[in-house]
Amino acid sequence: MKILFTILLGCFYSISFSQSYSENDIKKLAQQINDKLAGTSIGNGITVRGCYAFERTLVYLYNVTDQWYPPGNMKEDLIANFKKGGISDMYYNNEINVDFQYYFGNKLRTRITIKSDEFSNLNFSLGDYLNIRAKDVDIKLKIPLGWEIDEGDRPNIIKTFVYKGNTYLIIIKDNATFFSRNEVRKILTPEYVKEFISESSTAFKNAETLNDQIVTIDTYPTLEFTIRGNKEISGYDIKMIMKSWVIFYEDKIVLLQCAGLDGKEFKTLEPLFNRITNSVIFPEQYNN
Repeated sequence: MKILFTILLGCFYSISFSQSYSENDIKKLAQQINDKLAGTSIGNGITVRGCYAFERTLVYLYNVTDQWYPPGNMKEDLIANFKKGGISDMYYNNEINVDFQYYFGNKLRTRITIKSDEFSNLNFSLGDYLNIRAKDVDIKLKIPLGWEIDEGDRPNIIKTFVYKGNTYLIIIKDNATFFSRNEVRKILTPEYVKEFISESSTAFKNAETLNDQIVTIDTYPTLEFTIRGNKEISGYDIKMIMKSWVIFYEDKIVLLQCAGLDGKEFKTLEPLFNRITNSVIFPEQYNN
């Protein structure tokens, strides 16, 4: 299996370094895999018959012996082996499905289908609450398990949760003055929201607002919005996406912000970012 995964990795890297494979790329990939693996024995009486592509699915064909029968947890084992072999991210990031077909002669013995999302390693859970006291604000929220927690490295950034190129920031700034909840709701007119988002988009080139709405986070009115655009990082023009929650907390602005590459990985992580934000509590309001 180790030899098999090494060959598959080589095939992936030889096709393209782009963020997403086209269907034509997948056909080329299938042809390379077929040329390199056809006739290869991978153990347990299984021999690679060949590989071809159908739309965004790679179909792997195998020959098996008469004594071979699929184990009950075969799909789970295949996914685990692909993750252990270091190639599951290739399928997930490029939205490539996989179909495994095992034949004894011309008779199909078993078929296992795995959707690209099932190769994801992004199944995170929330851990315990993290209590933060900064700039006269008490805030607590649940942290994602398996993420690094860093101190803020710039003014007003209090904490940063990091996983690969994805971040979730906690930022606290002074507001112009004290605003009650009712006053904030009156201020958050469509014109104000548009202007606020426009100012927040200046860090991006060709910024586009995907959505915005007024929500409530632990009783405090909050502007939620998502923008995408290009950002220069180390000389490269990178497509980014950023989702923000602007909480108007008395005489402060608490900004919760998640960002990453504009692609499938961010979409997969977005429910996690939402759960972190929905866990936010401002304890002081309950002490009176």
